[in-house]
Amino acid sequence: MTAGAEFLKGFKRTVCWTLFTAGAIIVLMGALGVLNPIFRSISPPLVMGWGLIISGVNYFVPYFALRKSPLRPRWFFVLATVDAVFGVLFLTRLGLLLFKFSTLVGLWLIFLACARFYMAYFNYKAKIPCWWVTLTVCGYVALAAAAMMANSSDSLSLLSWNALIMTGIFIVNEGRKLFGK
Repeated sequence: MTAGAEFLKGFKRTVCWTLFTAGAIIVLMGALGVLNPIFRSISPPLVMGWGLIISGVNYFVPYFALRKSPLRPRWFFVLATVDAVFGVLFLTRLGLLLFKFSTLVGLWLIFLACARFYMAYFNYKAKIPCWWVTLTVCGYVALAAAAMMANSSDSLSLLSWNALIMTGIFIVNEGRKLFGK
């Protein structure tokens, strides 16, 4: 598919809004993490768990809604699965028994970066313009994962939560650049 090719009606809008919503969820998780020392009302693992479950549902719904599209975004299924599995790990505290909170967030970001790389590859193969934006997001997420994994404390620092906010902003921009036109 070339830059001037036609998508099925509503395809671009659906994918764009899915990426906008996913980015907004990640920004909200980061903002609640930044505000946690002030309010102390919700635990960060609970915020991460529910946020990732909602994000997984956000990817699953359009994956099944676009099943008749020739360019069905298979990467939606990969992103939904990664978010849902890590959401369950955060909510059940099973992941927190095996890893520190910062390490588990870093592992989620590594899997997210791998899924974004998969997404960039399929966008390149489908000749979607600006596919490299997804590759850029993948690189930033990998750097954010390294920063999270380097954290030696049991809680995330303000800088780590801000890295999560920036990841969400990058994902919103990705939706705008890839399918917002």
